[in-house]
Amino acid sequence: MRRNYPLLRLTPEQAGKLLHDFDRLQAKHIQLQAERVALEQALSSLHGHEALVALRNIARNQAKAALLKEEIAL
Repeated sequence: MRRNYPLLRLTPEQAGKLLHDFDRLQAKHIQLQAERVALEQALSSLHGHEALVALRNIARNQAKAALLKEEIAL
């Protein structure tokens, strides 16, 4: 099945800025992933694996609750 993808027409300056922004955000994303892994390892070693799982569940539930509150507010 063929799909038609929209073509983004940019000037060379806009394309350069977009590429620069993408590279910067990708580097930031990789850095945050590494920090998250290090934090999870530190928490796991300090408080044990069960505490880490419980903290993940609490964080996940809080994020879902915040999304529900936003949905209700609309």
